[in-house]
Amino acid sequence: PARAMAARGLVPLPPAEQLAVLYQLSLDADASLAMSARNTAVGLPDKMLSGALVDPAMDPRVLDLFAELVGDKKPAFEAIVTNAAVADQTIARLATRANAAEIERIAANEQRLLRHPEIIAAMYTNKQARMSTVDRAVELAVRNNIRVPGLAAWDEIAAAIGSAPRAAEQDDALFASAVASLGTDDSV
Repeated sequence: PARAMAARGLVPLPPAEQLAVLYQLSLDADASLAMSARNTAVGLPDKMLSGALVDPAMDPRVLDLFAELVGDKKPAFEAIVTNAAVADQTIARLATRANAAEIERIAANEQRLLRHPEIIAAMYTNKQARMSTVDRAVELAVRNNIRVPGLAAWDEIAAAIGSAPRAAEQDDALFASAVASLGTDDSV
């Protein structure tokens, strides 16, 4: 009975502990108890979720479950993405289904993108992502000699991005020589 009460959120616990208990019960061998815990997790108020999910001591496995269950809720998404304890794989999974604004939020953590380039690949394949955001993430990887797995024609993409600064420098040199050839004409 106590486990059933806990699965329904009826045991008075601090929010972070409540999430940990729901995580444990969601893995229970009793399918009805596990489903009850998952349903309770989905129904938790946004304030409780966002307050508990930002806890840096939160177990990454708990964050992963809640990313799966309530990652589409804006307060929960923000709390999970900003939590330093969240696993990189969790962020990559969120990036596969995030909307454009959420992808932008994920892309803001460049250290995480470089540490786990699968996030960039997930952003790249997400149809909701802005191409400008994805392009910045891809360019970041290329500039840091990080290979993004799963992207077709990665070598061509890297070569195109790697040559872009040289092309800009050539354009600047051509412009400077054109200006120099015009000279300065004070009569204009």
